[in-house]
Amino acid sequence: MTMDTSRDNGLVVIQLRMALACILLAVLGGLVAVLHYIPSVSEFLTSVGLPLAKLRPLHTSFASLWIFGAAIAVIYHWLSGKGLSRADTLRFRFHTALWILAGLGIFITLSSGVFSGREYLGFHPVFSAALLLGWLAFAFNFLRRALPGFWRAPVYIWFWTAGVLYFIYTFVEGHAYLLPWVEESPIRDLQLQWKSCGTLVGSFNFLVYGSLIYVAEKLSGDRGYGQSRIAFLLFGVGALNSFTNFAHHTYHLPQSHTVKWIAFIVSMVEILILLRILWDISRAVRARVSGVPFVAATAFLGAAKWWTAAMLIVSIAISVPSLNSLIHGTHMVTGHAMGTEIGIDTMILFGALSFLLAEIRGSSETVAVELNSDRKRRMFVLLNLSTAVLVAWLSVSGLVHGVCRYMGEANPGWVSWGKIIFPLAGAGVAMALTSLARGWWQMLASPAAPDSDTEPSSAG
Repeated sequence: MTMDTSRDNGLVVIQLRMALACILLAVLGGLVAVLHYIPSVSEFLTSVGLPLAKLRPLHTSFASLWIFGAAIAVIYHWLSGKGLSRADTLRFRFHTALWILAGLGIFITLSSGVFSGREYLGFHPVFSAALLLGWLAFAFNFLRRALPGFWRAPVYIWFWTAGVLYFIYTFVEGHAYLLPWVEESPIRDLQLQWKSCGTLVGSFNFLVYGSLIYVAEKLSGDRGYGQSRIAFLLFGVGALNSFTNFAHHTYHLPQSHTVKWIAFIVSMVEILILLRILWDISRAVRARVSGVPFVAATAFLGAAKWWTAAMLIVSIAISVPSLNSLIHGTHMVTGHAMGTEIGIDTMILFGALSFLLAEIRGSSETVAVELNSDRKRRMFVLLNLSTAVLVAWLSVSGLVHGVCRYMGEANPGWVSWGKIIFPLAGAGVAMALTSLARGWWQMLASPAAPDSDTEPSSAG
């Protein structure tokens, strides 16, 4: 699909820049936070007003905003193919202004130590109001195009529609702590907080899975997958999981064992189906680019396939109630979160971003030199290796800590190696992400090729 630079493509570029800004801020927060594992550096950072409690919400907030922002860029690419009216553009400018103001406010206030103390919603609720109001404007832009002919639409429209609507519900629910009757009951507060966190992840999973199938359709040239039974099965299981997946995060709270088992089984089925789809997509897309040394989009989607397989194994393990009681509150949970958000969500979105850049900014020569260059390949390898080391270390050390805690024993001495391994692996992840984001930002800033004849199969 060949596209010229236009007003509609300009909206995609703006959205991509906002998403890249978010991931860079997440990297900044995470890179400084990981230095707290070096005792002497931790003391210094705390003394200058940068304690871990301040840096963690900065990191997690912008990591979540990156995932939402990149998926929205893919949706606007679809909308640009439909044609955006002047009113759509005005709504885009409205929600973009709100989101930029909210992002700046979140960064400034979190850096100043003003935070709510909530998981993933650690910023002041006044910025939540701005984010939600902007989301409603975005939702209007999307739904007015998606709802006509919805029942005959490909599955990625179903995913996006569910994600757009579900976000509104889960985001509002995540602020239930502002209600007096919730705040006054610690158990009710914890139940609602973890439920809303789980369902909030479900909402961006809808957006990411829809983006995956949309981009795969464009890359492979096969429109059949968007109407396939397996894709709609993933949607159905994903919808069920979005209403139940919170339960395996709240084993430590009072709840029915039936609910726990439903959450466990449905979550595992969703990951299995996602793995099957990624496997099919990776094979179909690679068939279109056989013989090409490195194609960014296919490489990232292929990496997501292997990360999904790995995280499936970890998910099954930590969702078993007896093991969950050991690892809850340890670094193993952190490792699983990083493995899924970097290894699955970010890899999928990096593949989508590579496709969008090839569509918007590249001729075939430009793509070969910049998007699929040897430097990008090296950063791709560094990102995956560093993330693998990080996730593996966090998982092993977290499991050992949990077992020792249960046995009433001290951690073995080698667990202290984390003060070296964690910062080094984190630095590798940060270097790769920063290099990739910087290169993509430069491509977005460059003018589109005047006579682009780029094909999705070669552009990646």
